[in-house]
Amino acid sequence: MRRFTDRSTLTFDQPPDVLWRTVSDTDAVTRDAGLPAVHYTYEPRVGGPATPIAHARFGPFALEWEEPPITWEVPHRVAVERRFRRGPFARFAADVRVLADGTGARIEHAVELDANGTLGALLAPGVLARVRAGAARAYALAAQRARENLALTVTQPNVPDVPAGGIARVARFVDALEALRPHTEHEPAIAARLAALVEHADDTTVARMRPYVLADAWQLPRDRVLGAMLAATRGGLLDLSWTLICPSCRGQQNGVPALARAGERVRCDACGVAYTAQFDRDVEVTFDARLSGRSDAPPTYCFGGPQTARQTLAQIALGARSEASVLVALRAGAYVVQAMPDRSARFTVEDDAGAGTLGVRVGDDRLQVATSVVQSGTVGVRIENASMRDAVVRVSEAELTGQIATAADVTALQAFRDLFSDDVLGPGIEHAIRELTVVFSDIAGSTQMYVETGDAQAYDLVRAHAAALQDVVALGRGAVVKTIGDSTMAVFADPRDAVDAALQFAEAAAPLELRIGMHRGPCIAMRANDRLDYAGATVNLAARIARAAGAGEILITTAVADDPRVADVLQDGERGTVVLRGMPEPVEVVLVRAAAARVP
Repeated sequence: MRRFTDRSTLTFDQPPDVLWRTVSDTDAVTRDAGLPAVHYTYEPRVGGPATPIAHARFGPFALEWEEPPITWEVPHRVAVERRFRRGPFARFAADVRVLADGTGARIEHAVELDANGTLGALLAPGVLARVRAGAARAYALAAQRARENLALTVTQPNVPDVPAGGIARVARFVDALEALRPHTEHEPAIAARLAALVEHADDTTVARMRPYVLADAWQLPRDRVLGAMLAATRGGLLDLSWTLICPSCRGQQNGVPALARAGERVRCDACGVAYTAQFDRDVEVTFDARLSGRSDAPPTYCFGGPQTARQTLAQIALGARSEASVLVALRAGAYVVQAMPDRSARFTVEDDAGAGTLGVRVGDDRLQVATSVVQSGTVGVRIENASMRDAVVRVSEAELTGQIATAADVTALQAFRDLFSDDVLGPGIEHAIRELTVVFSDIAGSTQMYVETGDAQAYDLVRAHAAALQDVVALGRGAVVKTIGDSTMAVFADPRDAVDAALQFAEAAAPLELRIGMHRGPCIAMRANDRLDYAGATVNLAARIARAAGAGEILITTAVADDPRVADVLQDGERGTVVLRGMPEPVEVVLVRAAAARVP
């Protein structure tokens, strides 16, 4: 076996942290370099995750290789290795460094190519020359993309700025959005943005559109963009998929077309974990534009690079009983070191405290860090794999990105209830949700109202009241789950939205008087009467709190009232307790009288 090497250096006017996010997109760089598209299969491995096997054609050669986990250190290094099983080469490795160079940056690109036999040795110089030329072209394109996205940080997704959509396509989106009720001033802008994206964006973008990412990039309300994409799906312009996310590596599994499939137990090929996805963490709604005539998902050129895990700031593979070090830029916040899939430890980064390095020890059963607080900036992470097995170690942001439109968010949205009432969980499937705000309201004195006004008039009042409440809930980013007689149950992902909506209920329901109760906590998403419903202690307590309220009163448990997001709204509330049958202790609540309610 003979090794051939090549090194090249290119300079650019962007600083390293700006250039990094496009250079580290290994899929785009591999594509732009002119290397072939790849098809992946996975071979099971005893005692560990499956081994990814890549298949591709390079000229007349059918190539097959094992692809170890990619190494990266934000924002300055990414390294890829391919170990060939057949063909004229035994191994290919590329190590890319993004380094400061005055006010700009330079890319140092090093390649190793191990040749198999005489044919490989003859071909190697030509292959290296082609790789060098392709790399120069790919990095020039990466620099151009970096210039177009200067405002992005290393962990933000990229949304391309595209030209305006054609009139016909915009009109089709406007027509589809007519299904949304109630309307707001945002729908025309959203329709135009969606039309432009579908018409002009590249295949990678339209193959997996994430509503919260788009909304944030467009500076439009998240709930309205998500609702518009749901309406466009129902109108035959977009296709919806529930993407499953591995709780260990956060890798994306193949999407499922309906919630009924989201409760199935799946296995992550990348890290070997078998799991049932959590509704509010591991199931994300995404959209594609195939129904608008765009192509299927684009080919894959490199899988598992930094572009698939932007919250992971460093990754390295270590053999058993080995050591390694990485340098990674960390801002203040909470982080986790993980030896995938099941050994991890948390640490905190602070601006003005802590050590400048982090020691990590990976054992057979657990992972330990030498300190719990680290100084922000460039941190040296020293990793000792003391275990008897190989380990893939990651340093990641501890909190999930807030740009995931989870199944819990989507199903707590009125637009989903209105447009996709048939998309429910499978029979017997239940999903735990860590936190949801549940609001119950009912009409005070309804029995007497029916007696005094007659059934027909009373029923008309109740129906009008229900419609008015549904509009308030929809505009408040919530969903009405069900109505039972004159009682309404609604849910909200954000407690502030729940409080704001409850404060508007009294005006919407006039001349009727309501009594309202709400509570926040874990609950179970389930199927009931062929609709998506919620159950559990949180739901039960919210219903009982509502029954304890008087006419014109809103009772809010401290689980909601003490949340920092709502504290400023409830400054005029009266704190007290209510005694509920079956509860061992009085329940602490904040009482707000509807007549005094003010929405800020």
